[in-house]
Amino acid sequence: MRNITVSEPVWKAIAELGKFGESEDDVLRRVFHIPPNTNSSDCPAPSMPEPRTRSAVSSPRRSFATQRMSSYIRNEQLHVEFQDGASRSWPLPPKNDKVALASMREKAVSFARENGATIGQINAVKKALTDAGFHLTR
Repeated sequence: MRNITVSEPVWKAIAELGKFGESEDDVLRRVFHIPPNTNSSDCPAPSMPEPRTRSAVSSPRRSFATQRMSSYIRNEQLHVEFQDGASRSWPLPPKNDKVALASMREKAVSFARENGATIGQINAVKKALTDAGFHLTR
């Protein structure tokens, strides 16, 4: 691995081309069409080993969602909407009514699953509730 110094305009250009979760190395590999985890055998190894910050087997974060989903709370209701237009809303129960909260949360999670939500999207539905102070265990 080599270290380089780049000017501020070059750094900003790399950042603009980057996607969320990509390292600078990932961006440059994509721009220059270099496959991930390929090393040139023509480059001599550095004289001093560099500390490793990423595992050699790790890969950039990938998205597995086939369509976007939004979950949010507005007007005392939990809203779950998908890119294809499927949407549903549920009225929020009182924060201390754990049974009603669990029932409403399960309905929202079931709706998300029925529409092909990924595990991350299902967790986002739950997070919308906890971020608004609706906790099942408190």
